[in-house]
Amino acid sequence: MVDEPTEAEPEPEPGPAADAAPDPARTGPLTPGSQGYSDEAVQRQLRPFATEFLVWVTPTGELAGGSEFNTLGYRGDERAGRHIGEVIHPDDLPRVFDIIERARSTAGFEEKVQARARHKDGSWHLFDAAVYDASLRSELRGAVVRVRDITDEHNARVIEDPAEDGSRFLSLAEMLPQGILSADARGWVAFVNDAAQQIFNLPADMLVGHGWERAVLEDDRPDVAEAVGQVGLTGETQQVVFRIAAGLYTRWAHAKLVPLKNEDQVTGWIATVEDITERRHAESQLAHQATHDSLTGLPNRTLLEDRLAQARGRLRRDSTSITIVFVDLDEFKEVNDTHGHRAGDLVLIEVAQRLRRIMRDVDTVARLGGDEFVALCESLPEDEASSVVGRIHDVLGVPLVVEGHRVTIGASIGIATTTDPLADMTDLLALADQSMYREKAERRRADG
Repeated sequence: MVDEPTEAEPEPEPGPAADAAPDPARTGPLTPGSQGYSDEAVQRQLRPFATEFLVWVTPTGELAGGSEFNTLGYRGDERAGRHIGEVIHPDDLPRVFDIIERARSTAGFEEKVQARARHKDGSWHLFDAAVYDASLRSELRGAVVRVRDITDEHNARVIEDPAEDGSRFLSLAEMLPQGILSADARGWVAFVNDAAQQIFNLPADMLVGHGWERAVLEDDRPDVAEAVGQVGLTGETQQVVFRIAAGLYTRWAHAKLVPLKNEDQVTGWIATVEDITERRHAESQLAHQATHDSLTGLPNRTLLEDRLAQARGRLRRDSTSITIVFVDLDEFKEVNDTHGHRAGDLVLIEVAQRLRRIMRDVDTVARLGGDEFVALCESLPEDEASSVVGRIHDVLGVPLVVEGHRVTIGASIGIATTTDPLADMTDLLALADQSMYREKAERRRADG
């Protein structure tokens, strides 16, 4: 049997169309030699076959970036900056948070976990994830997570109600050192773990189903309400620091609120809550050391200058006055030379206490250094200024008993006052200093 010859295909007519690049949509699969074989086109063709992708998670849980393939349906620019709390199922979040916490504190960390995550279309997928500590291989801190969608393999069903598996969620959440609090769009608490209950000093049944403002100190509630409102309004992560009345003392807490979204609608938020009381105390102690004299506990020159600037601002608004009283101790060098520096320190401490006792609560008494002290008084009547000088002379003229020795000291005092809101506070301080030296010189001449 002889095959009949086929009819030859017609040659394309010459013209611009014959030289144009082939259209990938019409010519079928791309080939390495085609002009449409771009990296972007290849990524687009391969994306439907992707079952595994890599993502970088920061130590605080943000998605910093990842590979092009993403089985959750998000593009790279949509994914960057999101917090894992936005996509991970609430029941699985405690385990994920725990792994991230251990990954960032354990060199060479590597562990696998299964968790559910919300696809961009709103459906829940089950993933097998391997978490690796990246600090040994990169200058960036964080964890690399290799993620594979195993929804079909395990025939996972869509979970509509996170409370279905509440007992497992609660047992896992109680293992976390961080407080975890989640709420719906109204701000009503849906879940609070053990650590958060301890921080708030309230049991779960007083929080779940209610707002959590009752746990916050009243003065700080507006800040918390503002942060919660901004989460719902902007759909962006918010942070807030607030105080909690916890028994006999006040506790400081920091909360990071991450919005939970369904498409573009904020359906609630989840917060990590950290007790920062010790940190605040340490910061407060450092701030106190930076602004106060270590020997007497009085404000130092740095804090005095700040108080002077504040007083000048009030002077512009209130049209009152600023008075500076400059005090320099007499015979203090003799105390050090005769009884030693320890005795001199005790004298300075006693002088500071006496000055604070005779000044008003609103006045600032500071130690500039050595045996020099300054009192800053606002809105001090003119007749009261001379009275202040007299009281200082009287109180410092009373003998001191230091380590069994009777010590007598005096003081030279200068004073300067201004009602000019444009006055330079450094100049005002210098005027009070000059006034003090004039008094000291006059007393020396008088003593002959």
